[in-house]
Amino acid sequence: MQAQELFSQVQKLALTEQLTLLNFLVQLIQQEVVPTPSPQQTVLERMGGLPQHILSVGGLSDRDTRRQRICDRIQARHQA
Repeated sequence: MQAQELFSQVQKLALTEQLTLLNFLVQLIQQEVVPTPSPQQTVLERMGGLPQHILSVGGLSDRDTRRQRICDRIQARHQA
């Protein structure tokens, strides 16, 4: 659609619809001119933060400790 056709179509709209359209266009222009910075979240933040139940029990925040506990559980299952 060319500019002249678009202009004539906008002129046919009711005044309230024209104002709504203008407000929408202003918002689009403002978003283009001044983009709002989106905060970069880490994966952990997107997942809801640190798992407090893991951190509060017996040093499970350490990877080696968690790995050893998991190995112990697997071995206990296989022995049973």
